[in-house]
Amino acid sequence: MHRKRRTGWLWLCCMALLLGLLSGCSGNNNNTESGGTASPAPTAKGDSGKQEKAGSDDKPLELTWMRYEHPSQALLTDSVAVQEFLKRQNVKLNVQGVPQSNYDDKKKTLIATNTMPDILLVKQDDIQNFADSGIFLDLTPYLDDMPNFKKVIQEQPDINKNKIDGKLYGFPLAAKKSGSGGQLPMMRIDVLKELGLNQPTTYDELYQVLKKMKEAYPDSYPFTARAANGLTGTENLLNPITFGFGSGYTTFNGSKVYYEPETDKYQFGPESSEFKQAVEWLHMLYKEKLLDPDYSTATSQIWQEKLSSGKSFYFQDNHGFAGSFNVTLKKVNAEHQFDMLDTLTAPTGAKRNLIYPKGHLSESYVLNAKLKNPEKAIAFMDWLYSEEGSSLTSLGMEGKDYTLTNGEYKMADDVYNKYKDEQSPYYSLASALGLGYLGFGLYEDNRMGVTWQTEESIRWDDKAAKAEQAGENIRFVSDPPFTMEERERLKQLRSQLDAYLTQNMDKFIMIEGSMKDWDGFVAELKKKGSDELVSIYNAALDRVR
Repeated sequence: MHRKRRTGWLWLCCMALLLGLLSGCSGNNNNTESGGTASPAPTAKGDSGKQEKAGSDDKPLELTWMRYEHPSQALLTDSVAVQEFLKRQNVKLNVQGVPQSNYDDKKKTLIATNTMPDILLVKQDDIQNFADSGIFLDLTPYLDDMPNFKKVIQEQPDINKNKIDGKLYGFPLAAKKSGSGGQLPMMRIDVLKELGLNQPTTYDELYQVLKKMKEAYPDSYPFTARAANGLTGTENLLNPITFGFGSGYTTFNGSKVYYEPETDKYQFGPESSEFKQAVEWLHMLYKEKLLDPDYSTATSQIWQEKLSSGKSFYFQDNHGFAGSFNVTLKKVNAEHQFDMLDTLTAPTGAKRNLIYPKGHLSESYVLNAKLKNPEKAIAFMDWLYSEEGSSLTSLGMEGKDYTLTNGEYKMADDVYNKYKDEQSPYYSLASALGLGYLGFGLYEDNRMGVTWQTEESIRWDDKAAKAEQAGENIRFVSDPPFTMEERERLKQLRSQLDAYLTQNMDKFIMIEGSMKDWDGFVAELKKKGSDELVSIYNAALDRVR
């Protein structure tokens, strides 16, 4: 009898254990309200990454992470960083990379249809346009649980400009320090030497040089541009040229106003005589086939192919690409080389270049407001700003990919040797490890890239930094925060103005005789609200001075 009682007790224990296992296997990994229920999340503690794992129970926290895939750096779903997220934070990322050329359309469709993934890379413009819809999670109530992110905000208060009605919706791509890179004039110096020409110092001289290059290479289009970073090819062409002439075209996120450092105000470029002169100069280049006719539609890949194959000889864009172009060009001829020109002087007397803002604060990761128990995702995002998270997503794995001796970074020899012969060693390594702002970095430490810098790139960076100190290289500034009423009005104004500008700007560059309509064009822009657009920007700027 005693044996039967004990056998029955054991049977009941086994059944209870089996039922517990079965219940643990039910449910799903969807973190939004349409899926299962996530476990309660730990609260982030500490200020240096010494916090509980974002998914500290046995079951990993699964998050879908979407961003654009830059043509230079493939976004791998199983990079070292992704693997380490699972090991260190118990977070399993389902990575969705979208080609940069059509990311903007994809992103806006997902937002408009309320079908966005758990984590999505957006521009500040998207946050301004859609924050009021409630699709993005408001991070403000969680700030006290994000000590690492709060510390970065204190160090880089420009992040506060990203707030909407005092609320923060995105995790911006910040940097520990930032170089002076930007839309700088880069030219094939070997072609100049071949033709016996001096380096141009003015835009008039540049025009003459491009003419000589076209004569020597009739199948070429010496000057080329591209669509990139959410801007059309036309916007990306006009921004550096109009600014170089003393005016400007768009903000960093594409709104059709620009910050004028001379007046410390926002202005509307097309109203200025300097802007008109810049467009006339571009029309002259287009007419004489010195400007690539595909400038308005060329993707970054097409643009890179032309510049690295001898089809084009000049660009005014991110100068860092020239290093990769030179690697390819030198395989054909060791003398082939892009180099940085001095800041060009415009016919207006202006002498300046546009360079990128510090970090990429106008780009942020937003969380889907439908996330169940979002504390886990927030703890993970905060960890990415910690010393541990920043080091992993900037440098790789300490002791394996690099060492630190008295704070001095050194790449591991075997890692260096593995990638040193790649066309773009930095991007190849960054892709494999998932590094940087083109990977999974939210707080980038750029020391790894210094390893791969050539003498020429170091020289370019030094030259760009000196030009910034001299006041010639001027950074894009972040948009000021707008009120709800201002945001709604800006949507309407941009809808009217952007469509009209898009219809007409290429016409002025491409079509002979169209400049006679310029005054009427500007008058129509005023009717569509250009003055009001500027007024809203300056009122918002005044509030944060």
